[in-house]
Amino acid sequence: MARKVFIARNRSTGFHSLVEVVRGVEAAEKSAPMDFELAERLMRWGTLDELVTAISESGPLIDRSIYKEENRRLSIDEAIEVVEESVGGERGFTRCDEDFLYLQLCLEGMSTTGSASSLYPSQASIARDLNRHGLIESNGLDELKKWREEDPGCVVVIEPLRDVVLCRNLGSVLLRLIANIMSGHENVLEKSGFKRFEKKRRWWITGELKDSYYVLPFQHNSSFDMTLNYSTKWFKNVFSYMVINPLETRILDLRPRKSKVLFGSVPNAVLITAQIKTGEGAPFFDIGWKPEVEKTQLYLGIDDGGTQRDEAIAFVESVAKMLAGLTTKDGDRLGWSVGGPSIFDDVPVPRYHFHSTAAAMFGAIFYRYGCVPTTCKNCGNGILVKTRGKRREFCSPSCRTQYSNRKAGL
Repeated sequence: MARKVFIARNRSTGFHSLVEVVRGVEAAEKSAPMDFELAERLMRWGTLDELVTAISESGPLIDRSIYKEENRRLSIDEAIEVVEESVGGERGFTRCDEDFLYLQLCLEGMSTTGSASSLYPSQASIARDLNRHGLIESNGLDELKKWREEDPGCVVVIEPLRDVVLCRNLGSVLLRLIANIMSGHENVLEKSGFKRFEKKRRWWITGELKDSYYVLPFQHNSSFDMTLNYSTKWFKNVFSYMVINPLETRILDLRPRKSKVLFGSVPNAVLITAQIKTGEGAPFFDIGWKPEVEKTQLYLGIDDGGTQRDEAIAFVESVAKMLAGLTTKDGDRLGWSVGGPSIFDDVPVPRYHFHSTAAAMFGAIFYRYGCVPTTCKNCGNGILVKTRGKRREFCSPSCRTQYSNRKAGL
């Protein structure tokens, strides 16, 4: 069977996208809740290979246009034409940038133990995985031609990697917060890896923060190293694979202000850039590992205006409302809606209808379907545990081993 998922770098904009083949019979809208194990994999992949494996099973997270300039779906013939011109060097895609890709793939910072660093890819894994999954590097054109022969009705979705990373990082934060809220912790934000910074300690940042915040490294700040621009206006007539940052701007409604703080549509949250007055990147955390990653981050800040518990609850509830109402550029729903129960149900309960794979992933976090949220005993990341049978305590075998070794003093 030909491969379904590739990664490539846009020749014009410099950013990476996933090139995802969808069978003609699979192109229908998804409405069922996502299996919790798949949802966790989409929230915890740490390497390009793990990402490709998860997306190959789940399908594109958002496969319809959510920004006016884009058209995410291409016919298999259109996709092959673009890739053929890419190989010829005229337009379209080129080889991936290993250094930039490394920064994009990093998972948001967690952690009270530092063990979450294992979720970061290694430079060696990037090179190895590109040889397997790079559209240009691994001759994906031949694979696309095989798909055309096997399934002429298939389509190709061009999904910005930044969208997939945003879903992973936001989902990871939400699950961790929900688990700590439901465990009854008062210091929810600190238990979830956030660190408090007061306004008076930020004198070296360009501009001033409006208030004090609980801060967490969240995602690569592409504007810092000029690898990505926040607006498609610079590229005028763009193709689907040239779209700039659509999901982030749609969800977070970023509006730059003079203070260098980006205010989003979640009332008590901001995205903060950490630049010193020379214009260079500076980490908020200084946690001792991956400093080259941390200094190029956007940081998620949650207000310090109330108790940690109240602020965490307000953040989670606001994000849920925002995601549920996510739409395409034409107003078609991408989030989820609530329908009435069937009169034939033994236990009549509302039914959630998810209008995209991304929505089904977030629905697994918010509504859980036979699972309860808890945190890994080793790294503190959120996990979903079945309510029946023996409950697992770790997010992965490696965390179980690390915890056992630490307890044994190894």
